[in-house]
Amino acid sequence: MDYRYYIADVFTDQIFQGAQIAVFPDAQDLSQDTMLRIAKELNLSETVFVIKCTEEADNQFRLRTFSPQKELDFGGHPLIAAAWVLASIGKLKLTEIHTPVIFEQSAGTVTAYVTAEADQVKLVQFTMPVVATVDRFVPTDSELASILSLDIEELENKKFNPMLVFCGKKYLIIPIRQYTSIGKARFNFKAWSSSSAPSTLANEMLLVTSNTRNESTDFHARLVGPDIGLQDDPPIGSSIPAFCAFLREHQQIKKGTYVFMIDRGTEITRKSVLNVEMDNKPENLVIRVGGPAVLVCEGTIKIPAKSFVDKAD
Repeated sequence: MDYRYYIADVFTDQIFQGAQIAVFPDAQDLSQDTMLRIAKELNLSETVFVIKCTEEADNQFRLRTFSPQKELDFGGHPLIAAAWVLASIGKLKLTEIHTPVIFEQSAGTVTAYVTAEADQVKLVQFTMPVVATVDRFVPTDSELASILSLDIEELENKKFNPMLVFCGKKYLIIPIRQYTSIGKARFNFKAWSSSSAPSTLANEMLLVTSNTRNESTDFHARLVGPDIGLQDDPPIGSSIPAFCAFLREHQQIKKGTYVFMIDRGTEITRKSVLNVEMDNKPENLVIRVGGPAVLVCEGTIKIPAKSFVDKAD
C-alpha cells in the first residue's frame, strides 16, 4: 500500500533551513515496527505519524514520533510540523484565526494553535505546563570547560549558573559567554568519562548564551553530548521546557510573562528560530512555543501488506 508523506522545514520561513521533519498524515494502519523502519529509511532527526483519534472528534489526533533509533515521548518540532502539514493539506479544519488542535503524545496531551490568514497557515504555537526538577550540583567549571574543549573563562557564571534540569528528560544546561564559543565547542569523550558528569545521567548538554549574532534574537543555543556527533547541531525544541525551568531558577527572572526568541545553528547548519512565551507564575510555569514552517516536498512510500499489523500498539 502507498503511504503519502510530507517533509517540512520547521522553525523557519525559508526552505533548506530549520529542522527537517517528515509527517505521515494517515498512519493509523502502520505498526510500531513499521514506523521505526520508516524513520530509519528516511533518516531524518524525527518522523511523526499522525492518527485520527475518532471520526467525530475534529482536530484531535494522536502523534507517534520516531528518531531513526527509537520512539520518542515528546517532540516540539513534530508538533509544529504535524499541525502545519495537516492544515496545509486540508485535514485540519481552520475554523478561527487561531484554530486549536489537540495532539496526544506519550508524554501527555498538548494543545496547539494554528494561525491562518485567508486559509494560509502563518504560525503554529503550542502551550504546555512545565513540571521540572532542578539540581544545582553539577560538574565543576573546570570539568565543564574540559568536556567542551573550551577555556574556563568562556563559561558564563555571572548572569546565569549551570544547572541540571529534569523535565521528562535530563539536560545539563551550561551558560556560555560568547556566541563564538558555542560554535567552536567540541565534546570531549575522555574528559566526560573522567568527570562527575556521567553521574548526572544527562546525556545532552544545552549550551546557551545571551550574546547572539542577531539583534532579533535573545538567546543562541546548541546541544552537545555523548550521543550527539561532534559536527551535529540537532534541533533544540524538546529542550525548551527545561530551558525555561532553568531561567526561572535565577533571581533576576521575576514573576510575570516573558517573551523571547532563541536561535540555533547558522545559515550553513540550518538555522532555526523559536518564539517562546513564558508565564512565570507563583503556582506554576506555563510556556508557549511557536514558529513557522515550510513544506519542502511530498512523496510516497510503498509498504508491503504484511506490515499492517499491531494497529493498537
